Amino acid sequence: MTEKKLIGLLAVIAGAVVALILTKLLFNRVVKKNNNLHTRFLIQMIRLVIIVGAIINGVGVVSDSISLGTLFFRSSALAVAIIGFAAQPVIADLISGYLISINKPFEIGDRIEVEGQVPGIVEDITLRHTVLRIYDGIRIIIPNSQLNSKVIKNSSYKQERRGLHLQYSVSYDTDVQKAMDVIRDCVVACPYALDVERNGIKEDSGPVYFLEFGDSSLILDTTIFVNPTTDSYVAMTDMNVRVNKAFRAHGIEIPYNYLNVISKEEVVLENTVPDKKKETGTAGPVKRNFRTDTYRLYDTDDPIQRVIKATEQYGNRLRLKQKNIMQLQLISEELIGIVRNIIEDAKATFWIEGTGLMSRIHLHMPTSVESAEYQKLMKLSTSGRNEAVQNLSGKIWQMTMNGILQKKDEEEKKGRSYTWSLREFESTGDTSLLGESILSSMANDVKVKVTKKSVELIVIKKMDAK
Repeated sequence: MTEKKLIGLLAVIAGAVVALILTKLLFNRVVKKNNNLHTRFLIQMIRLVIIVGAIINGVGVVSDSISLGTLFFRSSALAVAIIGFAAQPVIADLISGYLISINKPFEIGDRIEVEGQVPGIVEDITLRHTVLRIYDGIRIIIPNSQLNSKVIKNSSYKQERRGLHLQYSVSYDTDVQKAMDVIRDCVVACPYALDVERNGIKEDSGPVYFLEFGDSSLILDTTIFVNPTTDSYVAMTDMNVRVNKAFRAHGIEIPYNYLNVISKEEVVLENTVPDKKKETGTAGPVKRNFRTDTYRLYDTDDPIQRVIKATEQYGNRLRLKQKNIMQLQLISEELIGIVRNIIEDAKATFWIEGTGLMSRIHLHMPTSVESAEYQKLMKLSTSGRNEAVQNLSGKIWQMTMNGILQKKDEEEKKGRSYTWSLREFESTGDTSLLGESILSSMANDVKVKVTKKSVELIVIKKMDAK
């Protein structure tokens, strides 16, 4: 190979490498803005074309007697043989993947159930296969040609939320209406369930249906709606645990088949007494994530007591020290006081989530244009109330109003949110006017998050391991 040909070949390789890198960067940038099925498959096709083009150009540079057209016609017979025998599955997967990306029977993030497979979340699509993520993070790799020829059940098809179908059995002597009300209460308490709208009326849960008289039970049915990103198994487990506890608390029997075993001879074996379980001792805080129920603070005469009980339940579940539980309770009480200082009778909801190492306390208020909270905030903003800005409560109120007014002026920017952080403000602003408070001294950060429909105060607290 001459020096000129070697330089030309290296130039082709370098060009292909640069093109692949640029394609990768473009892919990452496009996916951040529009992570859909067609985009992913198109990027994969572009990369394939670049590689094939580089190989053909490389052959053309090495051999002067072979042009691109000559190479194509001379290799046509070989190409037909390869396609006919070796590459037939590859071509089938490639064409099927293209058809899937065009017709879009599902999108990235959709929960689908392929015939013969367990349900899973669509995670990625390549030229040859589609990747589904099922429980415990396990991936199922399905060739595109098989996926294109099977029945697909898509519970997320062209929806902003997913429906999870749940059935519960109760005994024949159950008060059916009571059981239906108990299930609806569990849906309301489930932190993953979303509100529903029927006939133009917003409800906190969907209906529960009495479907049929089973062989030994009455069958009740409901559907909960969750965000597309919510793990279905986590949401269903949460619901089933709640219903099981609620049925026990209300004396509702879940029937099961009885098996009578008749033993002709009762034999007592020696040394079969099970050993006592070893005492494991009191372990430290657990690292697993836990979230409390969503508590309404506007339908109780004593919201502070409700928050204290919720915080104690949260701390016991994560095995927090009593000192940490008391700190969370003090923070929660002051957070409620701040909201009451802004809007006295706000329809706020409260929950805590996190691990034994870090906790996040949430206080959520609806602030859509039609809500009473929005009208009250707008009235306060025009009343010239500035004296309250001299403390942390006033600063949070001021940042809340800034976010609401900003979202009002930027309604076209759907999905974006306005966020203010106390710690970021402390690093850049004058905090001398905020004074001392439990939040500023105990919390690691206080955030004000404003969207088009809500205001959420989030307090972040890292747990003291000592």
